[in-house]
Amino acid sequence: MDDLGERHESLKIHKQIPIYIVEDHHHVMPFIHENIRKRFLPIKGNTFVHLDSHPDMLIPKKMPADHAYDPEKLYEAHDIENWIMPNCYTGILHHLVWVKPPWANQIKGTHQKIYIGKCKSTSLMRLECKENYYVSEELFMLRKDMEAIRPITLDCLTLGSRLVDAEDDIQQMKQISESISKSSTILDIDLDFFSTTNPFLGLYDKADLYVHLQSLFRFNPPKSDSDVDILASQQERIAQLGELETLFNHLNEHNSLPILEGQTPSARYTEVASLVEALREFYDDDEIDWMLILDGGCTIDDRGLPHNISTMEELDVMFKSFENFLDIFSEAPRIITISRSSSDEYTPPDQVEYIQSKVLEILNLKFVCASPVLHYLEMDADEEILDTDKVPNV
Repeated sequence: MDDLGERHESLKIHKQIPIYIVEDHHHVMPFIHENIRKRFLPIKGNTFVHLDSHPDMLIPKKMPADHAYDPEKLYEAHDIENWIMPNCYTGILHHLVWVKPPWANQIKGTHQKIYIGKCKSTSLMRLECKENYYVSEELFMLRKDMEAIRPITLDCLTLGSRLVDAEDDIQQMKQISESISKSSTILDIDLDFFSTTNPFLGLYDKADLYVHLQSLFRFNPPKSDSDVDILASQQERIAQLGELETLFNHLNEHNSLPILEGQTPSARYTEVASLVEALREFYDDDEIDWMLILDGGCTIDDRGLPHNISTMEELDVMFKSFENFLDIFSEAPRIITISRSSSDEYTPPDQVEYIQSKVLEILNLKFVCASPVLHYLEMDADEEILDTDKVPNV
């Protein structure tokens, strides 16, 4: 089953590379699974080249690892920020290449190993990687505390460096090219790679909500890379988010903070109370969505979400860098997946059609592509994909 060379020899090849365009990024996964089932992709060891302003490489925090092998539960767990790693745990994806714009910096390392596995005590999916991106999400775990461990290679590459008076790293691009040419490749593109907004920046802006959230939810990074400091930092984060989730859940259910009888309010309680007061100065209670505010806060760690609405000149730079990047492919990708990410405004809605048309133009210039499957036109924005027949047995 794990002899990738043997599997590659038995694979079928599309005469024209299929392009699948979805709205929400996690909805590309059923098309990847379908291509595995139809033997256009191997069941193990695919390279995933992911152009995006966001890594999308978290894990569903409460997902038992074994759910990755259960089609219905897998799709139910997928969301825009956490759909890649469960498919690394099953072995479908083996090498991740995050290609990011210069304004994205959630992951610092350029080349590293990530070890993903099952927690021995809880059976939840966890991983060993010392990036703050994972520690701040309470996902870090030492390998000794996991089983069924699978190593994943992660490379990070920046395109569009001319926007910050630098040059794209051609040598790194060539090294990655040599690596990805040894396995079947999925080219995955989020249109917010070219221009992106942080949709929470303008939320309840009369009350300066985002400033309050940055103070409340900011993550204090570990003092060092030692296991002890990382685990201590993660425990502090668990306590921080646990208290904030309790307070915002109470606001959502009762429209008030819990009454403290004979207790001294914590610093976070006092700060949330100040936020509530600031919001109510400008907004009626029926206008305030406490769970949306909590969601916005949870996107903040030691930095916020990336935000760069590209000008036409900046878009031209990004398109040219994208075109040059495609030249490094010694073999064409087996399939191409695209996410618009405009309904939640991560891609500016007034730019998405133009960006999509340019991306398709460049792809057709470089590869022999089929007419794109416009999945985003075939479903309502709130409809979930749950076609379990498309999931291969892995």
